Amino acid sequence: MHESTGDSRHVRENKMASIKLPPPDQNILKRRNKIAEELISIVGADAVITDDDGRRAYETDALTAYTRLPLAVVLPRTTQDISKLLRYCHMQRLKVFPRGAGTSLCGGALPAEDGIVICISKMN
Repeated sequence: MHESTGDSRHVRENKMASIKLPPPDQNILKRRNKIAEELISIVGADAVITDDDGRRAYETDALTAYTRLPLAVVLPRTTQDISKLLRYCHMQRLKVFPRGAGTSLCGGALPAEDGIVICISKMN
């Protein structure tokens, strides 16, 4: 799309910028099932989403130009849950992507495929 200012020397093109996302760590992807089991042991099965359809809801925020399916999604209920999760993720060298309602238009909640989304929607 071209936008002209009336002067043929001043033509501006509007193009969406493209970013190159880093490849996921294959060693972490290989441990996906074990990581899911350990997350469940920390916060309970009802607070961990590991199936593809469930994780798909968290693959982007309101900026849908880029999507990445996270390794897992965790819905903690307390600050103690978050503390335990962050300690575990630090020890396992897992990327953490905090998420609120997912309404941002800046891509701030865009996860990585080798990372964990911690969504605070179940907290008061």
